Amino acid sequence: MKKILMVAALMVATLSASAQNTLRENGSFTLQPKVGIDFGHLSGSWTQLGGAEKKTRVGLIAGFEGEYYANEWLGIAAGINYAQQGWKFKHNGNSETQKLDFINIPVTADFYVAKGLALKAGVQFGFLTTAKLGDLKNKDEFNSFNFAIPVGISYEYADFVLDLRYNIALSAINKNSSSDNKYRSDLIQITVGYKIDL
Repeated sequence: MKKILMVAALMVATLSASAQNTLRENGSFTLQPKVGIDFGHLSGSWTQLGGAEKKTRVGLIAGFEGEYYANEWLGIAAGINYAQQGWKFKHNGNSETQKLDFINIPVTADFYVAKGLALKAGVQFGFLTTAKLGDLKNKDEFNSFNFAIPVGISYEYADFVLDLRYNIALSAINKNSSSDNKYRSDLIQITVGYKIDL
């Protein structure tokens, strides 16, 4: 038991020492343009879909993020992005795509646990801009606001940042939702960005 505790203490000390050189000066800011791909999918209960086979919709995501460096291991980030969300489904041999495009505003705490490596968690406010089922506009069937919890990990090297996040939607996306007909628009996103010191 003592050996395990000693190894754990050494690991924590090593990570803490690495984190000293991870962030920029305390109180500094960066701006990060970013672009990537996302994978939208449906979660929750969906009896209204009649047992259709649900699949992932692949889309684009683009935006920017600003970050404030509070101390040697913590950054506070806020951004805005355009994300193509939604899902695909197959029913009676026909494939359809429910497109839901959002303007998302994520706010995260970034914990730098090793040099260039950050764990992220926060909140995200999403605003529906367009909704289409095939060529049919159906924005009136969905709630215009989407609240999500983003969790993720990023790695920075030479000011380039690779970021992987899973946005867990907490609010129902469909209007007039009930316990057996309530679904959410979750999102996995992979982006590449470049940090610019301000």
